[in-house]
Amino acid sequence: MSLYPLIRPLLFRLDPEWIHRATLAAVGRAGRIPPVRGMLRGLLTVDDPRLRVEAGGLAFPNPVGLAAGFDKNGVAIEGLAAAGFGFVEVGSVSAHPSAGNPERPRLFRIPEDKAIVVNYGVPNDGADVVARRFASARQSVPLGINLVETNTGRPAGAEEVVEELIAAMRPFLGLADYATLNLNCPNTTSGHSPFDDPGTLGKLLAGYAGYDTMPPTFLKVVPTTDPATIEGTLAAMDPFPFVKGIVFGLPTGKPYDSLKTPPQVLDRMPGTLCGRPTRALIDASIQAWYPRMDRGRHVIVGTGGIFTAEDVYRKIRLGATLAQVYTALVYHGPGLVKRINRALLRLMARDGLDRITDAVGVDHPYTRDSRNTPGTGNTQRAIDG
Repeated sequence: MSLYPLIRPLLFRLDPEWIHRATLAAVGRAGRIPPVRGMLRGLLTVDDPRLRVEAGGLAFPNPVGLAAGFDKNGVAIEGLAAAGFGFVEVGSVSAHPSAGNPERPRLFRIPEDKAIVVNYGVPNDGADVVARRFASARQSVPLGINLVETNTGRPAGAEEVVEELIAAMRPFLGLADYATLNLNCPNTTSGHSPFDDPGTLGKLLAGYAGYDTMPPTFLKVVPTTDPATIEGTLAAMDPFPFVKGIVFGLPTGKPYDSLKTPPQVLDRMPGTLCGRPTRALIDASIQAWYPRMDRGRHVIVGTGGIFTAEDVYRKIRLGATLAQVYTALVYHGPGLVKRINRALLRLMARDGLDRITDAVGVDHPYTRDSRNTPGTGNTQRAIDG
């Protein structure tokens, strides 16, 4: 039984950003002590070959990773890698250090909607400093770096952003197992992304092609079902074999009509909505992207409102190969990933699947054949625990 539900009310009385920093500090200290790290791994990890995933030239012990934003500066890599995740993504990190948005508070909880609102403005220590932490880290799961433009407080031109993102990758060459390019971070001040133009995206990727040791790379895009936007992005990434897939970022705006929290309360929370309210849009985006992708080359990393094994399983069955969590950790604590992976095994057994990768895309209308695909139809709830 997890003790987290008992202490969560106390934690939620404290400042969210302070709690986040304190948690990272504690996990970081624990991860640097080998016996403690081993104990965490034993308590929180589900080691089962049926959960293993090979994607983008990498081997993941399970499909549930930690999304960028939790450990922005790589200060708790070893502790987080021991907490049951199939992979850990650090960031977002920019070429130059940034203090982020000056206004406080910058992080808000919305318990009624199982959501948070983030207005950090991508504070980080800069690529050179974070890369040194990658160099000293010892972790047993793939380690990714999420790169973003520096939040300077002013809009940046397309060429400046391209040059900066190319420079930000350089310190991580040979250190990061994979990279994620955050193409449209709503927490910067520029207000729009130059990479909405496929031509600019192509210039960025061409710049990375000059690196001999470019790691497997994922593009973090705004969730969308617009065919023209999808086709433009896929065409831009097609010539570059180091690009292995896409990750869905945060949607813009707040879907007031789907939230229990009154609009007048949300209006006092500047920033971007994360958590359960983003689930439906990102599920629809997975469904829109999957049939258009070269599935022999590219994979989808599912995000958005993942709180249970059913959420992960649904996204995989719609076309995702991997998944990332963040907001759910705020509400369910450190045992979440273990509970998800255990319940994934039960869902797979129920549906007669030998490997989690056998579930990829089976519920997508493009690939589904209900007469011979095991486990099609609505996913029934499995009991997490």
